[in-house]
Amino acid sequence: MSSGHGSKAFRIAGTHSPFLVVALMLLGIIGCRTTVPDLTPGDLAAAIERLGRPLSGDPAALYRMRVSSSGGLRMAVLTSGDNGRLTISEPFGSAVSLTSWTAANPPTFFDLRKGCRLESSDLERALGVAAMPLPQALRLLVGRLPATSEDRVTVREDGRIVVEGRDWAALVQVAAGPYRVVSVEEAGRQGGGWSFELKDHSLSVPGFVRVENPDGRWAELDLVRLEWSERGKLPPLPDLPPCSAEPG
Repeated sequence: MSSGHGSKAFRIAGTHSPFLVVALMLLGIIGCRTTVPDLTPGDLAAAIERLGRPLSGDPAALYRMRVSSSGGLRMAVLTSGDNGRLTISEPFGSAVSLTSWTAANPPTFFDLRKGCRLESSDLERALGVAAMPLPQALRLLVGRLPATSEDRVTVREDGRIVVEGRDWAALVQVAAGPYRVVSVEEAGRQGGGWSFELKDHSLSVPGFVRVENPDGRWAELDLVRLEWSERGKLPPLPDLPPCSAEPG
């Protein structure tokens, strides 16, 4: 845990109590992990207004990526308006998958190892975890609420923000100073669902993202570089045949 607090020695009645020190340290750790400052209704409204604004340009980002089955991967995101590319590469640069999306068509996943393509409307194919739609996931990665203009955004009594889209919903926890998203959980799923943990923010942009599925699969992203640019031309897509049905 990164708390910003240095080590402290506690003195009670002129003597050191190691048991008390351990107990207080544990209580401090638990407090850091579980305590999220309460935001007023005004704070939440301001957070929704600030984090719900349109993107200021076309983001291009590079991440170091680790998944439960492999490490040393790279994830690159390149966008142009409502269109984008998400590429996963091995440590020495060989791309293993490409996900493409546009405003008009469902996202397409290109399995570059198998040499085929299929429709994929979320992150599950790209990362192996988390079924959040790609446009919303992109907004989350660059410091916004995971909500597009077509999604419904409301506030619950417990202070969490609800994002409801077509065939999916999420509970979003935000913090202030500055306003930023710190966690996202799948809503409406019995027994839990996927979740995002976001830390090490630079303003509202998370420097670290951990995604977990209820089945134990996970992915971690460390931001290497984020740039904003004017709308440009995206690389052409590979000409691959449809993937055959996977054995069930």
